[in-house]
Amino acid sequence: MESQKLAELEYEALQAEKRDKLNGRVQIWSLFFGLVSGAGLVSVQTGTVSYLIALYPFLAMCLARYAGHSERVLDQVKVRLLAVEQARGFTGYEIVNKLNARQRRAGSQLKAFRDAVVLSQLVATALLVLRAGPVGWYCDRAGGGDTDAADV
Repeated sequence: MESQKLAELEYEALQAEKRDKLNGRVQIWSLFFGLVSGAGLVSVQTGTVSYLIALYPFLAMCLARYAGHSERVLDQVKVRLLAVEQARGFTGYEIVNKLNARQRRAGSQLKAFRDAVVLSQLVATALLVLRAGPVGWYCDRAGGGDTDAADV
């Protein structure tokens, strides 16, 4: 009876871990949108502050690595849940999910996050190139950006 109770506790703990990782997806997306918003705010600033946009790709990569790690842990938890369900002869969500494997598209959330990060990095890089290139230099000078006493 003690092993049955231990198996139930393990299953509940795994379910809680799975729920935490799934809820963590919302937090990762929130961090991503906050990062994109902050990068957008920095990119419209005048002067050298706008060059902080160059940090965005590195911050986005760190967030993407964290999201990837979180998804790998979630996959491990799902595998363990499946093993517990199979060992106990219990038809739970993981067994049903495995039986319907042809109908589901695994990894779509991670693919969507990857695509969003790559697209935002390209936009941030393009903004940095435009800001640093001759067009950006001209816009800073003509638009009343930072001017030195020697420029006047």
